[in-house]
Amino acid sequence: MKNRSFEILALSLMAYLSPVLAQEEEKPLVVIDLRPKEETEGSALTPLAGKCNDDVFRVPDVATDPLKVDLLKADLEPLLGTAGKTLTVLNWSIYYNKQVHKEGGLLRGIGVQGYSVPTKDDKKKAGSKCSQKESAGGWYQAKEITTVYFPLISEFTGTFGGKPVSVRVVYSPQRKLPGKFEGDAADTEALLDAVHQTSEAVATAMQQ
Repeated sequence: MKNRSFEILALSLMAYLSPVLAQEEEKPLVVIDLRPKEETEGSALTPLAGKCNDDVFRVPDVATDPLKVDLLKADLEPLLGTAGKTLTVLNWSIYYNKQVHKEGGLLRGIGVQGYSVPTKDDKKKAGSKCSQKESAGGWYQAKEITTVYFPLISEFTGTFGGKPVSVRVVYSPQRKLPGKFEGDAADTEALLDAVHQTSEAVATAMQQ
C-alpha cells in the first residue's frame, strides 16, 4: 500500500529533477519491457528448478491487472512524467518463497500459520536454505522479514537514462495468504503492495 514515505520521496524527486524539467520540453516517461519470456509468460505460479529452490515460485505477471510493469509506470509518471527519460526493464520477477528449514539446513514442512514458534527440540527457521549464489531467485534471510508469514521477494534490474538500476524488496504479508495468486483478494493486495514498494525502491535508486 502506498504510504507517506512514497509521498516524501515524490517531493524529493521533483526537487531533484526540477532544473532538468525547466530546460526540457515536457515528454512522457517511456518504459520499455525487455524481460526474457520466462519472466513475462505463464498464467500460474512457476516452481523454480534445482535442489536449493524447493518451495520457491515465480508469480505470473497476470496475477495483477493492470500488469506490474504498467503499475510501475503509473507509480513513476507523477515523478518523472515530464523528464524525457526512458526506463528499461531488463529483469523483474516477484517470487513467493515458502522455504523453511531446521537448524543445520534441512528442509522442513510448513505450519498452518507459516513459521511456528520454536520449541526446545524443534526449531523451525525462516529463510532460504542455500546461499544467495546457489538460489535461482527469491532468496531471503530471516532478518529481512517482519511477520511470520511467507514473504514475496521482488527483484528488479534495468536502466534509467542509460544508468543501471537494481533493487530488491522483501515484502512481509500482514496475514496468511492463500498463496495461489489466482485472484484471491488477500493474494492480490499483498502482491500490489510488493509492486508499489518496488516502485518506491526504483525511484530511490534513480536518484543515486
